[in-house]
Amino acid sequence: MKRGAYILLLAAVLLMAFGTAAFAAEGEQNAPPLQPQARQTKRVAMIPLIDNTGGWLTRRGAERLMNRMDRELHIPLNDSMHWVEFLNEDEATEAFREALNAQGKKAKPELAARDAAKVLDADLVLLLVVEQFYQRVLPSFGWAWETYIESSARLVVYGYDARHDRLIKAPAWRFERTTYHPAYEVEELAAEALDEALGEARPKDAIFPLSENNNQEGKNIK
Repeated sequence: MKRGAYILLLAAVLLMAFGTAAFAAEGEQNAPPLQPQARQTKRVAMIPLIDNTGGWLTRRGAERLMNRMDRELHIPLNDSMHWVEFLNEDEATEAFREALNAQGKKAKPELAARDAAKVLDADLVLLLVVEQFYQRVLPSFGWAWETYIESSARLVVYGYDARHDRLIKAPAWRFERTTYHPAYEVEELAAEALDEALGEARPKDAIFPLSENNNQEGKNIK
């Protein structure tokens, strides 16, 4: 190859290289800024049960109600996938109590849950307050000698759903005064009331779907 042709070829290669670099630099300058990725792991604060019954709530009854609360937010495979982080109960309780005390005498638990969620950076704060829990089993004095039961359970599920900026307040009540049957015992009534309250509270809406990408995919499929 002649020297002049070689010089022309080299110049063309250098020109192409500089042009590509300049185009890439211009593209980087004009590209939109990268957006920070949304936090995928959901943070949930479950406040331990609050007993306002004056000592009527039994330990077995309290454990049964809290087990039901835990099952409501059970996430399959969460130990390995880490979709949801359940926050330390002591820290969550302290944040909730401070938020509640800051409101004064007419404090509202749902507002305290919202304020605690901000402090804890939580997607969901949830708690159960039991207001009434009692039963009396009475023998009749008539000819039938039947046994009667009077039982009552009243509770409220409170919380805050940060995803939808939604305050949660879901009360439920059950009362029976009738011929005795195990289904009318106060633990059973309280369990029924809690099912109703959780159905109204819809705490799962705060964490399901587990990612916004899944939510968008579901919308596209529809």
